[in-house]
Amino acid sequence: MAQLDSAKNVKVDNIPIEATDVMTGDKDRRRFLYYQLKISILKAKQIDIIVSFLMESGVRMLLKDFKDALNRGVRIRILTGNYLGITQPSALYLIKKELGNRVDLRFYNEKARSFHPKSYIFHFDNASEIYIGSSNISKSALTSGIEWNYRFSSLTDEKNYRLFYETFVDLFEHHSIIIDDAELKRYSKNWHKPAVAKDLAKYDNPQDEEDTKVEVLFQPRGAQIEALYALEDSRAEGATRGLVQVATGIGKTYLAAFDSAKYKRVLFVAHREEILKQAAISFQNVRHSEDYGFFYGKQKTVDKSVIFASVSTLGREEYLSEEYFSPEYFDYIVIDDERVIIRTKLEKPSKIKGLALI
Repeated sequence: MAQLDSAKNVKVDNIPIEATDVMTGDKDRRRFLYYQLKISILKAKQIDIIVSFLMESGVRMLLKDFKDALNRGVRIRILTGNYLGITQPSALYLIKKELGNRVDLRFYNEKARSFHPKSYIFHFDNASEIYIGSSNISKSALTSGIEWNYRFSSLTDEKNYRLFYETFVDLFEHHSIIIDDAELKRYSKNWHKPAVAKDLAKYDNPQDEEDTKVEVLFQPRGAQIEALYALEDSRAEGATRGLVQVATGIGKTYLAAFDSAKYKRVLFVAHREEILKQAAISFQNVRHSEDYGFFYGKQKTVDKSVIFASVSTLGREEYLSEEYFSPEYFDYIVIDDERVIIRTKLEKPSKIKGLALI
């Protein structure tokens, strides 16, 4: 979190940063747009953002700052584009999942005109300021990419500030479509990874700058974010079981670990011991806990929060009893193969949440 030391000298994430109106990126972190935005977010009463695209890497960097601002009662509006699929569905789902409908998120919705603005507007008690330049919301654009951005205040140039802000309001209110759940699902369903995705990913490598590195290794990413949002949405509608069918490489086991993280007692069922051992590592990385055990072969752990059980062992009649696990023991059950059917003997449908992975 940024801390104001004086009007010009600021500490951001314990890094001394001098406020500047000129941001050029590259290797000088004092010229990163990221730090200046964090300073402005901390003081803002209202935030308006217009960018041609959003990427998951950039959203993740600003997510905590946005959340803190919303908790202070700050109004946030974001207008972005959907042309050529550069805006990643996972970036939109991340905003929706973490910030809900507290952010007014919209697509520019005119096909006859191109849409390439990049501007960040902050409103304070007695004035406003605008950053305008070349940076969309991506990690590279906010940090070490060669991006030129300039900031000026309504106090120093009221006329031109007003022209920019009034144009934003017009576009936001009259030339946009709200990104609600239906629009987000439609966009995601029709989305195809753009041809430039590989180049964008190369420049957005999270290892580029240690100073602005956001830990993403054990956080939901890509399609996992969308799946988690859909599962939570179906749960809110009263569903107690979910089925996830995704391509190899998406990370189904981590997805299950993320989705079950808020439940105290979890059962993970699979056919092979190798899968169970690998799953235990994934769950440990997500839950940061050693409170897990195995139920297969000679191992019969019954007093841990997370149990990894094989079908061949747990499926035996003698183990499906109160002596080992009561129907109330587990809050959440993960099935790592569509052929596993033992769940029906353990669950009480009104209590247990289930997730099958295919």
